[in-house]
Amino acid sequence: METHTDHPGQTRTFHSYKMVFDIYRDLYFGKSTSVSSVYLWDKEANNGANNNDGTAGFSGAFLIQNKVDNGSYWNSIHVVDVGRIERGGMCHYKLTTTILISVSPSELGMESTRITGSLVRQNDRECKISSQDSSSSSIGSQHIVNIGKFIEEVETEMRKEMDSLYIQKTKNVVDMIRKDTMKPTQGQEHTRVLNEAVLAMAMNRKTKISGK
Repeated sequence: METHTDHPGQTRTFHSYKMVFDIYRDLYFGKSTSVSSVYLWDKEANNGANNNDGTAGFSGAFLIQNKVDNGSYWNSIHVVDVGRIERGGMCHYKLTTTILISVSPSELGMESTRITGSLVRQNDRECKISSQDSSSSSIGSQHIVNIGKFIEEVETEMRKEMDSLYIQKTKNVVDMIRKDTMKPTQGQEHTRVLNEAVLAMAMNRKTKISGK
């Protein structure tokens, strides 16, 4: 489902995905530090079948890179597999998400610390495609909504996992290694700074969003 010039409807759908995902990136990560890319392609299982009616399955990759001045970054890789629309309008979506993160807090008085790691999750869900308008553009729009919600929910949940998986475990390791030298207040401050760094990387919504 790439941008083939001999299928203008698919080209419009491709640009719709790019536009919507770019808005998503802007809301969560900001324009100044992040970039996004979208790739769509037909699945081999379609055996060359024409997807002009929008009912055939396809696959896609939705990528975000957010990088800040101190070298910290958050990379999201979402690979989605969309099944063929079955009788009854049900469609199966499989989403594999990989998050790569590197955080380096840089507050005065804090010793150098860097957290680097990755988290991979695979999720499945069934969504109903409305049959009221069976045009290719309508079906494509419904896919965009379903995939967008899927990615948003999974990425938000994975950010919460990052907090406990990396931040809390790092604190435990620091406590074990530096029991005799780090005061309790220092340990709490260390954890607070790390939490704030991850939060800023993953959920940096703009002020206009909070007003909604």
